[in-house]
Amino acid sequence: MKKLILPLAALVLAGCSSTYTGKMTDPSRKDVTIGNYEIHVITTGNNRYEAFGGESVGFDAIALKKAQISAIEQVSGCKVVDSEYSNTFIRTLQAETKC
Repeated sequence: MKKLILPLAALVLAGCSSTYTGKMTDPSRKDVTIGNYEIHVITTGNNRYEAFGGESVGFDAIALKKAQISAIEQVSGCKVVDSEYSNTFIRTLQAETKC
């Protein structure tokens, strides 16, 4: 039984960086307020960012996406040239920037 618990625990801990909790504790995370949305932005690679947060009851999807793009541009200092929503995390915008 102990032989099964240790590998299982390792798998769970390794997956934390790709979870919402992992994103919230990411050292690159910057919090930006755009309009009524608090957006969290993390760096995911060279010129790549993710923006998440801004959840509220009755949110406007178009306004949220605009706020997320603005937050990424504010944090990166660059222009968002491509973006799409994550198929894993609800309301997480993945974007590529160009300076």
